[in-house]
Amino acid sequence: MADLKLKGLWIPFGVMTDKNLSDKEKYIYSLVVFLSQEKQYCYCTNKTISELFNISVTQVSKLINALKDKGYINIEMQYKENTKQVEIRKIVPIEEKLNTLFNKSLIPYTTKLQHPIEEKFKDNKYNINNYKNNNKRVSNFEQ
Repeated sequence: MADLKLKGLWIPFGVMTDKNLSDKEKYIYSLVVFLSQEKQYCYCTNKTISELFNISVTQVSKLINALKDKGYINIEMQYKENTKQVEIRKIVPIEEKLNTLFNKSLIPYTTKLQHPIEEKFKDNKYNINNYKNNNKRVSNFEQ
């Protein structure tokens, strides 16, 4: 875990608002996306992820399989020569899903207001329609 040198985890808006993923799946997926920026894949072990998010290794395995089943990641195994022992497991974010999620947050909001807020509330600083109380003006600050 010390070799990751993470200072934090940024969750993209598209991932954060994706209703197909649970909260923990969003965390793990964001971690995979972040760690795969350099080599196009992530090779974190389940133990490392479990230590980062303080969950069990079994739960990490289930979450990674859920991400694979939902089509967010692909898992590639490299085995040691002439054995069935896994040398490295590559977790690869699926490019089409990534582009769809990241483009959601880059679309600008196009609806324009009919009356801009600046014009509507231009002279409204501290003017709270002074109340009259017994022919005496009482402002909001004196109450």
